Amino acid sequence: MTIKEFITKIYCSASKYPDEIFSTRGKIYTCVNSFSYHIFRKNPELYKDMDGLFVDGMTMCWWIKALWSHRVPRLSFDMTGIAVDLFAKLNQSDESIYFIGTHPKYIENTIKQIQSAYPGMNISGFRNGYFNSEKEREDEIKNIIRLKPDFTIVGMGLSLQENFASDLRKAGYKGVVFTCGGFLHQTASNINYYPEWINKYNLRAFYRLYKEKGLLKRLYYVLLEFPLTFTYDSLKSKFTS
Repeated sequence: MTIKEFITKIYCSASKYPDEIFSTRGKIYTCVNSFSYHIFRKNPELYKDMDGLFVDGMTMCWWIKALWSHRVPRLSFDMTGIAVDLFAKLNQSDESIYFIGTHPKYIENTIKQIQSAYPGMNISGFRNGYFNSEKEREDEIKNIIRLKPDFTIVGMGLSLQENFASDLRKAGYKGVVFTCGGFLHQTASNINYYPEWINKYNLRAFYRLYKEKGLLKRLYYVLLEFPLTFTYDSLKSKFTS
């Protein structure tokens, strides 16, 4: 997958959101940002397997606009983006949803938060995102296929969640899959993770650095590596195509 294909998939995904994205079955979607870009460079085939890519982060939106002249919205799977649109839709329909991800000690509280906010949503099941063996992982894939939820939300962290979504579809799942990164973990204590003023000024990345331990190491990728590599890859693509 080239960077041009990467950008095209992002632009096309945004243009189909939300109606076509929510209504077309058998598709898998994930989010990318200035941190995960280095994962794309190392493993482009992982993202090629996704049917759509959404940008989670204003930094990447700005750079895409500057270097590719495409205006794309920030569409993360959280309560400031895809999740709030999907949950509102499901709260008024018979379609079902399944959640898998985060640590065992968080997932039940997360589901309670979601159920409280969207009492009309049909949650067909949920599970934490940790497996003790490959067989346990395979059994969970079979379980989701057996339940036949219309939507499955996977929050296992980069690469793990994309691989799970891909394997789920390959095993025969016919619904729509969204990966959600840290959303299930963030929602355990409050469905609205970000304060309103944080959203207003697009300070979500800095808020996460403040709230979540272990994210400071991401600054290297976000502030240094991404601008350099994305610019290099973009210009190289334009001059060599």
